[in-house]
Amino acid sequence: MTGLLLRLYPRPWRIRYGAELEELLVASSGGRVSWRDGLDVAAGAFRERLRAAGLAGDPPPAERTRGGALLVLCAWALFVVGGVGVQKFSEHWQGAMPNGGHGVPFDAFDVLIGGAAVGSALVVAGVVAALPALLRFLRDGGWPLVRPHLVAASVLTVCAGAGVAGLALWAHGLTGPQRNGSDAAYTAVAVLVALLLAACVLAWTAAAVACGRRLHLTHGTLRLEAMLAVGVVAAMAAMTAATAVWWAALARSADPAFFGGSAVAPQLLVATLLMLAATLSGALGARQAVRGALAA
Repeated sequence: MTGLLLRLYPRPWRIRYGAELEELLVASSGGRVSWRDGLDVAAGAFRERLRAAGLAGDPPPAERTRGGALLVLCAWALFVVGGVGVQKFSEHWQGAMPNGGHGVPFDAFDVLIGGAAVGSALVVAGVVAALPALLRFLRDGGWPLVRPHLVAASVLTVCAGAGVAGLALWAHGLTGPQRNGSDAAYTAVAVLVALLLAACVLAWTAAAVACGRRLHLTHGTLRLEAMLAVGVVAAMAAMTAATAVWWAALARSADPAFFGGSAVAPQLLVATLLMLAATLSGALGARQAVRGALAA
C-alpha cells in the first residue's frame, strides 16, 4: 500500500523524499495505512504534481507557461474522448429531423464540426512548434527517458488500429439494427474498441507530456504555445456550447424515437460533462500559460 501511495508523487520527489515518507507511514501505521492517512498522502501527491507541472506555488515564468500549455493538451485529450461520445450518439441524427437540413440544430452542429477542425489544427501547430526542441532532446540522449511512454503509445496504436479494422469487417456483414445494439457480442466488442481508442489518445498525451516537461523551449516558442493554448480552449468552449444548443434543439424538434424515449440520453450526458470538465481544466491551464508568458 505504501509503495502504491508513493507512486502518486513525481519521480524527482520520490527520489529525494520517498524513503522518509515510507518510513513515516510504516512507523505511524504499523504497515497498515488507514484510509484517512491514504487520502492525506494522495492529496499531498496531487499538490506536488501541480507544483511539478508549474500550476501551483511560485514557479519561474517559463515553467508556468510550459505547465499551463501541457494542462491544456491534457484537457484536449479528455475533450476528444467526450467528443467521440457525442459523435457516436449523433450518427444519422439529421434523419430524425422533420424539416430538412436547416435551423438551429444544423447551425449548432456546424459550429461543433468547425470547432473540432480549428482545435485540432491548433494542437498540431503546438506540436510542430515544439518539434525542433524534441529532435534536439532525442539527439542529445533523451530517448531512454521517454522511451516507455512512446513504446506504450505505439503498441496501443497498433492494437487500436487492428481493433477498428476487425470491427469494420464485422460490421460489414451486419444489419443496421445489429450494429446499433441488437447484437450483444458486436456491441461488447465495440465498447472494448472504444475504450482501447480512448487509452490510445491518453497514452499519446502522456507521452507528449513526458517529452514536453523535458524540452528546452525558447521564450518565443513558449509565447506561441501560450497563444495556441488560448485558441484551443476557445474552440473547446465554442464546441461545448454548440453541443448543448444542438442537444436542446434536437430534443425539441426531432423524432422522440431518436432518443429512445427520453431526451436525457445517458451517453450524451456523460460525453457533454466530459467536454465541460475538459474546457474548465483547459481554461485554468491557458490562464497559467498566459500569465507565465507575460511575466517572462
